[in-house]
Amino acid sequence: MSMGARFVATGFALFASILSSSGAWASEGEAGNAVYDGELSGFDYAYPVNRFEFTSQGGPMRMAYLDVKPETPNGRTVVLMHGKNFCAGTWEGTIEALSEAGYRVVAPDQIGFCKSTKPENYHFSFHQLAANTHALLETLDIDKVTVMGHSMGGMLAVRYALMYPDGVE
Repeated sequence: MSMGARFVATGFALFASILSSSGAWASEGEAGNAVYDGELSGFDYAYPVNRFEFTSQGGPMRMAYLDVKPETPNGRTVVLMHGKNFCAGTWEGTIEALSEAGYRVVAPDQIGFCKSTKPENYHFSFHQLAANTHALLETLDIDKVTVMGHSMGGMLAVRYALMYPDGVE
């Protein structure tokens, strides 16, 4: 075995060891281990997770999202758009700060990510993800938002603002 092949094999073995010890490959029957299925059932968010069911590109979709309403509303809503390897749940500290400041906070898991549907033959584009987010906001009767994004979510926030300029602050 070449040195490169040994390096890859060792790296894979180390990665598998870390995953198995963290419970990421746990099955439902193993006591004490969480289940990480297609909707990350074993990964809890700090806020209740809602589901928006809709049709996109001819297929049924379920978009998970957080909708956190403040105790003392200021009348404004912020939509948080996660990055490529993140989830709505990773915005916990930001949601807390915004909510305390009076903002209603909506944080979707975009299609293909975390607790949302992961379709096999889906054309992922910022245009499509922005349209999905807009459809979610329409069902929540939210017509004006401040968009905030992290990493890929920043690009999505810009696309959303370009597509729906009358709906952003």
